[in-house]
Amino acid sequence: MPSSDICLPRRLFPGVLLLAVSLYLHLPQIASAQIPTGAISGHIVDSQGRPIGGVRVIVESPSLQQSQTTTSTANGDYMLRLLPPGSYTAKFELTGFTTAKLAVTVAAMQTAAVDAALRPAGQSEQVSVSAQGLASMGTPLISTTLPASLLNQLPTARSQAAAVSLAPSVHATGPGGAVTIAGAMSFENLYLIDGVVTQDNLDRAPLSLVVEDAIEETTISTGGISAEYGRFSGGVISTISKSGGNRFSGSWRTGLTNDNWRSVSPFKEPKTDKTTPTHEYTLGGPILPSRLWFFAAGRGANQQLSRQTGYTNLPYVYENRETRGEVKLTGSVSPAQRIEFAFTGIKQREVNNAWPVSSQVMDLASLTTRDLPQTLAAVHYTGTFGSHLFLEGQYSARTFAFRHDGGLSTDIARGTPLRDQTTGAWWGAPNFCGVCTDETRDNNNLVVKGTYFLSTGAGSHAMTFGYDGFNDKREAANHQSATDYHVWATGSIIDNGTVYPVMVPGDTTWIISWPIREAAKRTNFRTHSLFLSDSWRYNRHLSVNAGLRFDKNQGKDASGNAVVRDSAISPRLGLAWDPRGTGRLAVTAGYGRYVSAVANSIANSGSGAGTPSIIAYFYQGSPINTGAAPYKSSEAALQQVFNWFNAVRPDPFVAVIAGIGTRIDKSLASPHVDELTFGVSQQVGSRAAIRVDFVNRSYADFYATRTDLSTGQVSDEFGQDSDRGVVENTNDLTRQYQGLSVQGLLSIRRARVGGNYTLSRLHGNVNGETTENGPITSGILGYPEYADRTWAFPEGDLAADQRHRARIWGTYELPWQALGRVSVGVVEQMQSGTPYGAVGSVDVSGVRNPGYALPPFTGTYFFTPRDEFRTESMFRTDLAINYNHDLSTHHRPTVFAQFQLLNLFNQFQLFNGANQDIDRTVLTAVDDPDRFAAFNPFTTKPVKGLNWDYGNKFGKAIGKGAYTLPRTFRMSVGVRF
Repeated sequence: MPSSDICLPRRLFPGVLLLAVSLYLHLPQIASAQIPTGAISGHIVDSQGRPIGGVRVIVESPSLQQSQTTTSTANGDYMLRLLPPGSYTAKFELTGFTTAKLAVTVAAMQTAAVDAALRPAGQSEQVSVSAQGLASMGTPLISTTLPASLLNQLPTARSQAAAVSLAPSVHATGPGGAVTIAGAMSFENLYLIDGVVTQDNLDRAPLSLVVEDAIEETTISTGGISAEYGRFSGGVISTISKSGGNRFSGSWRTGLTNDNWRSVSPFKEPKTDKTTPTHEYTLGGPILPSRLWFFAAGRGANQQLSRQTGYTNLPYVYENRETRGEVKLTGSVSPAQRIEFAFTGIKQREVNNAWPVSSQVMDLASLTTRDLPQTLAAVHYTGTFGSHLFLEGQYSARTFAFRHDGGLSTDIARGTPLRDQTTGAWWGAPNFCGVCTDETRDNNNLVVKGTYFLSTGAGSHAMTFGYDGFNDKREAANHQSATDYHVWATGSIIDNGTVYPVMVPGDTTWIISWPIREAAKRTNFRTHSLFLSDSWRYNRHLSVNAGLRFDKNQGKDASGNAVVRDSAISPRLGLAWDPRGTGRLAVTAGYGRYVSAVANSIANSGSGAGTPSIIAYFYQGSPINTGAAPYKSSEAALQQVFNWFNAVRPDPFVAVIAGIGTRIDKSLASPHVDELTFGVSQQVGSRAAIRVDFVNRSYADFYATRTDLSTGQVSDEFGQDSDRGVVENTNDLTRQYQGLSVQGLLSIRRARVGGNYTLSRLHGNVNGETTENGPITSGILGYPEYADRTWAFPEGDLAADQRHRARIWGTYELPWQALGRVSVGVVEQMQSGTPYGAVGSVDVSGVRNPGYALPPFTGTYFFTPRDEFRTESMFRTDLAINYNHDLSTHHRPTVFAQFQLLNLFNQFQLFNGANQDIDRTVLTAVDDPDRFAAFNPFTTKPVKGLNWDYGNKFGKAIGKGAYTLPRTFRMSVGVRF
């Protein structure tokens, strides 16, 4: 088997759409860099349509400590930048004209386009302009902003993840249900909280680093993204937390959950009857009014969930004990300059954690208790210098550690994990080492940005330029177990809940040693980026966003070797045409290249520091548990295996020595994607709008490990030669995405209705990530003589493909308010299933060896098209009932309660193919030589039943996660003041 199949690096749906997303949805004009501010910009004319210069523009907001002021240019243009997200009032004043006044909402990293027409003095006392924020729909950027005020009324968890799930072009189809956006792999998204990158360093999964009641809004950008963003090829998700204000305010919430307040899935999993409270508080206000504000938030919970092991179905309780705290200080040095400090700390302990997932461990001895402490800190400065120059900067740092994560016994018989080679399930002992050095995964980020506003006779320009420096740091001694050994058994026997190993001498039971020969240094994968972007508004009909980003990667692996020295240029271009010039209808188009960050685990794969070598041996001792009961226990079997191993000291059948067997010959480049977008948006009256976008993406520069006759061989301390693998980029793989998304809004009196629908296809021949490993290299360039791409790497719909996906939601406030305000929130989810095929191992040992030291003896074979099967489509209705009672006429303090019923109609579908709870086992002669006949995969078409067959659980659930979430009740109560 190729070494890449052995190595286990760490953690690694047509329909008519209801009009969508409420007046709270804003499709922004232009995104700025990774700093959480927004802008207001526009054009001022008189009643004859002539531009007016010298108009004083004043904006005020509870989010501002002091009002901000600017003056329109001679061409009637103006801009105010560096505005905190929130609700704003803008006034336009000029002697001889009436004052125009309007309300507008500013979202983070967005520009609200606000034009005004002033009337001569005496026609009226004041002109009020209604601004719904809909004019910004007519832009190339495809983005959705969801404020906390909306999420609080819907049956959601109020989290960043809850907001993301309501956006179009988002699919929870990555490994383990991870989010993929517009066809990208899940690790290629960029997640931010207050501008800080909050992703794990290896699989780049988003980390929850904010108290939910502290969230102000979340913006999900999925296409047409400006050059001010980088290190992604999927989407950008930015969450902004609250700040203080000029009056004291806060909240206290207790959320109540109970594992017993739910039905059970068709899997009939157990439940735990214990009510678990989650306490949240927020408090903010002035220290010095209009000068210095504070905001603090905290969260504490001890979540307890019933889970069960895979195959053995043993019940156990998983606990997640966590406390979070965050504090923010916001100060104004002057009306034009502001500085903000923010810090978040988290203590988290997981009891009975299962790796990789519960359905893939078969006993309780494989569970661990681990600590996951995290911190996040940032300082953010904004400064306005006159009416034309705006400067902004932010420095942030995040820390994260794994402590006690893995086995605690170094005894060879009690601390060595076992794995069933037919199912891939684990038992016996935990993976990884809980008594070894802690692993740390950190990052720091510096962003400095300037904007110069220029008004000419040919329109206005907002020219943004800056620097973005990011450092991805990790330090780990990656022990694969507490003993540095695994035993992969031929199979297993489950008898009365106990797992017994089946070990057949020959080539089906492996002893794998994972020695670490070199102490690890901290990796440093740095990206230095320069960006330039111009938002040019030529006139009321035409605007252009053009930009260029330059990313320079410099990376050192854990051995201190420079392995990344590449650079990339990312052009971006967007056009918006308003045929009537009214801001109600717009046609948009765009092109962009997005370059991902270098994957830490891939770039470090050639280092031996902290990296285990892989030395695998065939067990040739006496058979174990190949007959009838009684069976030998796992501990006794392991003792027998190692007694034989220590006595015989066999030669390994494969040895991949860390730092020797794999190398990076030349600089590793970052994967990228080229994107084309087309869109139409239409505002309907003052209460509805709709937008349609088409996105086409082509991905390139995939990671692969090349092992061929040119890569050479290495010798290890055993005197054994092995073939060297070279990690590099390749375009022999394909990944293509086409998507059509529809979103809109409708607001009628007390009701708001919203939603979105995405029709898409993701096809190619590379999935590129797994639950266990995160990003992985492809084997398409490995031992080419031993595989045919038609059966080893066929093209088709990829695992993350989801043809149809819709989210429709609505809120309605009941007219009866004698005892309080009552509203109802509903979310309807509809999504089609995901594809999979029958994939197994075949014997390729009959290939004539052209000169490899250790050629593979098995290969991967697709017995069906990779998209032969699909999981079921999922339909689910969630309901929330909200109650608010004001204790005074000022609406504060307010007592509130929310009751949520998820999956209201208790609908179940076997749909979740993105995780490992649906069995995919395919058996061949490699797995059962007595049952199946071997065949030559290069010349013979295999026959089902003769050469291969599905496992007896193929396509069936082996865990509750395969099904729709059971009907679940949860509630929260609290007070806001």
